[in-house]
Amino acid sequence: MCYYSATLFFVVKNTVFLPIFPRLRLLCKAHPAPYMRGVDDSQADACANNPPSASVSNRGTIRNQPFMRSEELSAQIEEFQPKHGGAGLWWLTQASWFVKFPSCSVVIDPWWRDLFAGDMWAKLIGEFPLTPEEYPAPDYVFCTHWHDDHICPETLPRMAKAFANTKFIIPSRSVDLLISWGIDAERIISSNGHRQQSIGPLSFKAIPAAHMELDFDEDGSSWYVGYVLECDGVSLYHMGDGKPWPGWHTAITKAVNSLSAAEDCKSNEGGKKKELNDEPAQLDIALLCINGNDNLSHIEAVDLISVVKPKVAIPMHYGMDPDNTVDPLIYHKEVSKRLPDFPCTIPQVGRALFFENGVLDIPNDPPIIQEGE
Repeated sequence: MCYYSATLFFVVKNTVFLPIFPRLRLLCKAHPAPYMRGVDDSQADACANNPPSASVSNRGTIRNQPFMRSEELSAQIEEFQPKHGGAGLWWLTQASWFVKFPSCSVVIDPWWRDLFAGDMWAKLIGEFPLTPEEYPAPDYVFCTHWHDDHICPETLPRMAKAFANTKFIIPSRSVDLLISWGIDAERIISSNGHRQQSIGPLSFKAIPAAHMELDFDEDGSSWYVGYVLECDGVSLYHMGDGKPWPGWHTAITKAVNSLSAAEDCKSNEGGKKKELNDEPAQLDIALLCINGNDNLSHIEAVDLISVVKPKVAIPMHYGMDPDNTVDPLIYHKEVSKRLPDFPCTIPQVGRALFFENGVLDIPNDPPIIQEGE
């Protein structure tokens, strides 16, 4: 079964791919977002059908538009209030997510660049749904590593200025970087990839990431991490960037169990802490790269799903950099082939995904079209 919330037009090496499955045309028609190679007068007319302000990359490609953006998107996030055991998720391009739990909100790897500044970012083939100031005020910003699309020198200082109460959780080796951008050290929480931490209602553990390879300093701190978060009965793993490494799947599972046990102990007044090997906890949500290269491939993403067994997995890190993207249908095909009963969701930038009772709901979605119908 596959849940589609994205419009399925893609450019790979300047080649246009139209929808592969005829059964999906309804979704494509309902949410047009074409990528085009070369722009003449007739093609430019497509911008009119790609609201609210389609633009063209420096490679002549009409950029993919978010499903929702700016004030409309911000208002939707503000208004949504999940119940205990639920969460709202909004993909904001690349590895950037807004996650709203019942008692706090989290942004992971926020990224924004001016596509019209005339610099290298003009090549991007997608548009950002929110500027740094348009985010609903997050309680916490998590960043996974120092690369621009994860710890962004444009985005983080502007968010710090706009949201005075927001805390920033980053790898310990990048603390000085944020301080050099004018972010107060008292607002920064460092995480080295080895210990479980708590802040407010949220518990988390950083998992070392192998962005090509594991990279530790003399204190054992990793340049690159992912995070397992636990809040209000929901567990979420954001992998950051990275490749598989020996013990990675086990590290994720152990973190989920440890955080779940701590959550049970916290919510059980005077209760006995659950043993880590009793009733192993199941990860609720996994946010996984699929673009390959120095990142997880779609095949490796399904490998992780097979071993870690999250209730839901959502692909990310594609659709922006024309030199480092993939068609997410390769992920769908891999899931369908190897895990036919696993719910496969293809997200759309700026579109809500609501997690409740172990499943994702796409509000106001067209009828779900299943393979074989």
